[in-house]
Amino acid sequence: MQRIALNDSLTLSFEPFDKKVRLIVATIDEELACRKETVKNLQAFLKLEEANIFKGRLQLNKHGDVIELNIKNKPIALVSSKDFEQILNNLQ
Repeated sequence: MQRIALNDSLTLSFEPFDKKVRLIVATIDEELACRKETVKNLQAFLKLEEANIFKGRLQLNKHGDVIELNIKNKPIALVSSKDFEQILNNLQ
């Protein structure tokens, strides 16, 4: 499992799950949201300049080189699209 620290208390984890990747936003002791998606769809999302992926509790919005993570339509963190892409490449 690969992780990105979002802030002092939140992490974004990437966990291989069958032929998909499970994205998990969690605190130290609690999972707040997760979403399963194929690596191919996540890579297509990264190639776009402006894009949204996922509906529901966890959403990702891409604006240039920055990905905004939202939980329940509230922004919780920003992640570099390069860091996100690097982790996806490491999972393959």
